[in-house]
Amino acid sequence: MAADQLWLSANYGRDGIGLHFTWRQDQPAVEAILPLLEAELAPFAARPHWGKLFDAGAAAVAPLYPRFNDFIALAERLDPSGKLRNGFLDRTVFGS
Repeated sequence: MAADQLWLSANYGRDGIGLHFTWRQDQPAVEAILPLLEAELAPFAARPHWGKLFDAGAAAVAPLYPRFNDFIALAERLDPSGKLRNGFLDRTVFGS
């Protein structure tokens, strides 16, 4: 995939590939293997797809996206009371 300039894109500022894994419909089993997959992909600075399952929290995700802190600042400015946030965003973006 071609590089783009979208702050939270997996291809922000760099060309890349997408790896998609297929599994049975067994979400607990999938969630159990996510830390292993992420650990194996870590040396490649693999960025998670926001629409797919991943285990990493904000502390692990933030260094992968050069404009991560800019996004947080923008979100906090435009949604200061956090009305558009949810548990997923709290865990993966805002680190709550």
